[in-house]
Amino acid sequence: MTELDLGLKVASRRLLWRMGYTTRLDVPLRGVSKAGASSATPRGQRSSGPEAYTDLDVLGYTVAGGFRMQSAIVDCKTSSKGSTNRMFWVRGVADFFGADAAYMVRERDLTDAARQLTSRLRISALNSGEVTRLEELHPCELGLGTEPLAWLFDPDKATTVLRAFGDLDKRLKPLADYREFTYWVTEPYRNPMLLVDEVTAAAPLLDARVPQHLALVLDCAWLYLLSLSQAVEAIRATHIADPDRGLQEYLFGGPAGLREKEGLARLLKTVKDSGALPSDVHVDLLPVYYPRLRELTVRILARPDTVLPALRMLELVTSVTALGGRIGKPEDMGGLFEEVAAKRAADVVGFLVGTAGLDNGFRARARSLLLGEPIS
Repeated sequence: MTELDLGLKVASRRLLWRMGYTTRLDVPLRGVSKAGASSATPRGQRSSGPEAYTDLDVLGYTVAGGFRMQSAIVDCKTSSKGSTNRMFWVRGVADFFGADAAYMVRERDLTDAARQLTSRLRISALNSGEVTRLEELHPCELGLGTEPLAWLFDPDKATTVLRAFGDLDKRLKPLADYREFTYWVTEPYRNPMLLVDEVTAAAPLLDARVPQHLALVLDCAWLYLLSLSQAVEAIRATHIADPDRGLQEYLFGGPAGLREKEGLARLLKTVKDSGALPSDVHVDLLPVYYPRLRELTVRILARPDTVLPALRMLELVTSVTALGGRIGKPEDMGGLFEEVAAKRAADVVGFLVGTAGLDNGFRARARSLLLGEPIS
């Protein structure tokens, strides 16, 4: 990644913010090789490690009418060379990821051939000057040029944040890999329970006094709120009058998946009642924390207007914390602060803290960042 590439990325991030998105830089997409399978490395060695697909330079999410979660991807390169072929690549990645909008941004002008493909491939092709012009067409009341909100759009600050997550303790690698890789290629309905499992496994290693650890938990809260928002979108479409049933069906991949798991749970309970399984083995269909998960989901369902600002506040406080900074009071968020949304973001952190067995210091520090509460 060159310095100019990063400059285009943060400029594209700022454009998406003006358009009403919450964003993320450098999202790698990779798979995991089948057990026992191997592939040749450049030196002729054999490896069964994950295979990289590609990466998303900038990823954005927003909430459209009717509470539909929409995503956008941006491909950023300084050179216009090969831009025509790259258009087809961007279209393929957008389809693979299920993105609703795709952009290709280059430092200089694109070829005429590339521009002719924009309507057919449903890609917006922009040079750096056009990014600036498009920004002007999306006025924003937020103080995007005021610190600390401006740090999101500063190349040096963005580099520091990315490195902070790259320099985590190696013992935290499973959680770091999950947030960086696995989350993005996992079926969305699986993430609400998988993320809890990953944070729970890492809980003994996480210290709320370490800025990188706090930033990691805040980033996991961003991921978790995104997952719950996708769950709420599904519930609104299928079981708006019965969110409990809707959430259960979502967590198991639909009605058929839920029925299958219910049958398995009944079988395991019969085996346990016969004494063939220890009494402390959990055989229920739902995790023990499901009532808290349902309550949090219903809160999000009841106030859909809080989702986007809550995601954006979590994005901001994650970067500020990774940079070793802090937010003294809500007014320091450049107009981003909304009390109910901040409480909802804090609720997500609190859910992860209580469910995964994290130290309560994470909850206190998150509420301090989001709501300006003093740390006792």
